Amino acid sequence: MSCETMEEHNAPGLWETHVVPIFIITSAVTVYAWSASFAHCLPVLVQFESFIRVPEIFFAMIGVARYGEPKGTLRARLKQLLFWSSCANTGFCLVIEHIYFVKAAGNFTNFLQLTALAPCMGFTALSFVKIMTIKLNEVKLTGMLHRLDALFPKSITLQDRYGVFQYNRESQVVMKSFSILYMILIWMFNLLPLVSMLVGYCTEGTWHKQLPYFMWYWYDWHRPGFFEVTFLHQNWGGFVSAVFYLSTDLMFCAIVLLICLQFDIVAYRLKHALPDDHRELIDCVQIHQTVVELCNELEHMFSPSLLVNFLSSSVIICLVGFQATAGITPADLFKFVLFLVSSLVQVFLLCYYGNKLIVASSQIPYSAFEGHWIGASTSYQRSLLFIMLRSTTLQKLTALKFSVVSLASYSKILSTSFSYFTLLKAMYEPTAK
Repeated sequence: MSCETMEEHNAPGLWETHVVPIFIITSAVTVYAWSASFAHCLPVLVQFESFIRVPEIFFAMIGVARYGEPKGTLRARLKQLLFWSSCANTGFCLVIEHIYFVKAAGNFTNFLQLTALAPCMGFTALSFVKIMTIKLNEVKLTGMLHRLDALFPKSITLQDRYGVFQYNRESQVVMKSFSILYMILIWMFNLLPLVSMLVGYCTEGTWHKQLPYFMWYWYDWHRPGFFEVTFLHQNWGGFVSAVFYLSTDLMFCAIVLLICLQFDIVAYRLKHALPDDHRELIDCVQIHQTVVELCNELEHMFSPSLLVNFLSSSVIICLVGFQATAGITPADLFKFVLFLVSSLVQVFLLCYYGNKLIVASSQIPYSAFEGHWIGASTSYQRSLLFIMLRSTTLQKLTALKFSVVSLASYSKILSTSFSYFTLLKAMYEPTAK
C-alpha cells in the first residue's frame, strides 16, 4: 500500500470530525439542562428573613433599623439621622399642604384642585401614623420577630411538611407586586410634571415650571435655583411617604403570614399526633399559647393605625374616584386611576390577611377532632377536648374594637366610599353646570 493510500485511510472522516463532537456536546448540554431542572425542582431551605426581606429593604431606605441589626454603632446613628430628617421633610410637606388647602378652600375657586389635594394630604398623614406605629413599637416588634424566628421550621423536611415553601412563594409574589405598584404610583406623581415640562419645551420652546403637589410657599418657587430645590424636596417627601406606607403594610402582612404558618403547624401536628402522645399535645399547646400571645401583641400594636387606615381609606377612595371621573386630562386620569387601584389593593391586602388569620385559627379544633384520638386513653381524650374548647375562640385583629379586619370589612369600606362618591358627584355636577 502506498503512502498516499495509507494517509487517506488514516485521515479522520466525517463521523470523527463532525458527528462525534456534536453528539458529545449535545449530550453534555442535555445532561446539564436535566441536572439544572432537577436541582430547580429540589426544595431549597427557606430562611426566616426571606419573609421580611422586602419590608426591611424599604426600612433601610428611610433609616429604620433592620431585624437583628446592632445598635449604638455609627451606621445606626446615621440611620437615625436619615429617619428623622425624612420625617421632618415629610411633616413639613404635610403642614404646607394643609396651609394651601385652607387658603384654597377659603377662596373656593377650584373644587377639582381641592379634591385632588385632599387624598394626597390623607395619604401623607396616614403614612405618618403607620411609620410611627413601627417606630414607637420597635422593641416590641423586634421581640415578636425573635419569637417567630424561634418557632420557624429550620429543616427542609419540616418546611416541606408544613407548607413553608408555599407560604414563602405567596409572600414574595404579594410583596413584590405591591411594591412595584406603589413605586410606579409615587414616581408617576413625582415625575409627571417633569415629563410635561420636557414635552412643553420640545413643542413650544419654553419651560412651564410645574411642581408635583399643591403646597404653599412663602417665596417665589419659579425663580432659578428655588424651583430645583423645591422640586427635589417635594419628590423626597412623596417618596418617603410612599415608603412609610408600604414598609409598614408589608411588615404587617409578613407577621400575619408567619402567625398563620404557626397555626397551620399546630393543626398539622394535632391531626397527625399518635394516640396517647401527651408530649406532642403539650408542645402543641405551648406553640398555640405563644401564637395567641403574638396575635394579642399584634392587635395592640397595629389596632390604632388600622382604625385610622379604615376611616381615611373610605374618604381617599371616594376622592380619588371622583377625580378619575371628573373630566381631567389623560395624564392626570392615568395618575388618579393608578392611585385608585393602589388604594383598593392596599385596603384589600390588610383585610385579606386579617381574614386569613381568622381562617387559620379556626382550623385548630377541627384538626384536633380529625386526629387519632379514637382508642386513646381517657386522659388523652380529655386533654384533647380542652384544646378544642380553648381553640374555638377565633384570633382576629380589630380597628380599636370598632371593626374586625376581614373581607367583610373591605366590603363595608367599599360601600361607604361609594356612598360618599355619589354624594360628592351630586354636589359637584349642579355647581359645574
